[in-house]
Amino acid sequence: MNNSIKIEDIKEHFDKDKHLIFGYTPMCGTCKISERMLDIANDIEQLPLKKIDLNFHKYFSEEYKIMSVPVLLIMDKDKEVDRIYAFQSVPYLLEKLKK
Repeated sequence: MNNSIKIEDIKEHFDKDKHLIFGYTPMCGTCKISERMLDIANDIEQLPLKKIDLNFHKYFSEEYKIMSVPVLLIMDKDKEVDRIYAFQSVPYLLEKLKK
């Protein structure tokens, strides 16, 4: 079973003023912790969120010059407005998401 996401799915929220793209890999322990912190923060903020396994999206990683995982792209339509590699804490994420 192939659970990869098609490019149309990654760009699903590109019509929204503010949305999130979370890039991870399944074997990354830090990704799991960061994803949990992001889920808690986004339960409060309620922003459109797309989670992508970057193992299946080499083109996306190259296009956005992603250097490591986990990564959170804060987007305005199809433009990146902020990028987070070090998630630090839920309050830190909330502060970043509210900007």
